[in-house]
Amino acid sequence: MAIAIPLVPFEKYIVAHAIFCVIGFLGFLPLGALLARYTRTYTPSWFTAHWICQFAIGGPTIIIGVALGIHAVNLSESGAVNDVHKKWGIAIFVLYLLQLAVGATVHYIKPHAWASGRGRRPAQNYFHAVFGLLIIAFAMFQVRTGFRAEWPAQTGRGSVGSGANGFWYFWIIFITVLYFAGLGLLWRQFRLEREARRAAAMKESPELKPISHSNEPSMAPQMT
Repeated sequence: MAIAIPLVPFEKYIVAHAIFCVIGFLGFLPLGALLARYTRTYTPSWFTAHWICQFAIGGPTIIIGVALGIHAVNLSESGAVNDVHKKWGIAIFVLYLLQLAVGATVHYIKPHAWASGRGRRPAQNYFHAVFGLLIIAFAMFQVRTGFRAEWPAQTGRGSVGSGANGFWYFWIIFITVLYFAGLGLLWRQFRLEREARRAAAMKESPELKPISHSNEPSMAPQMT
């Protein structure tokens, strides 16, 4: 019969760190991306839902998770940045903060043509989307290094049970399939953007008419 050894204080902080970071990076960040992908062509409120997930709720959750991880490292005296999990953790957190800045820039500083509905979607918008997906992908890898390598190395308790590994695979596949299925709405998004550009052009120049040259025969019907 196996004897359950109670968690020591730094191990409890590791568990709390894992919970908050998984909820933040693999919960709220993918949810925010999915909301943007699925709802942006149906409601103008999509951006509000997006930033609430990515920043208002996801931000504090991630910051708490990172802080708990740092405190666990300090309690265990295992060294600040001496393995893959810790290095990736710092890098992903910095990338997340950078992505927030990019998102704010994309939203509040727009090219005039795009802001007025006449121009095409600028490159920074595409960069913001791809960069966000990369951060989520990095976080997926980071979570796996946490329960497969970091936990056994720091606690000596052995690897986490196969249930965590199975759920990780399920969640990664589930999120990926959902997002790529949502790409089917791109045709609707691009169509609406084209219609908005045409509407903006007609609003600015409603008097525009086809130009007829005097040396060309008129295609208009002749009055008799």
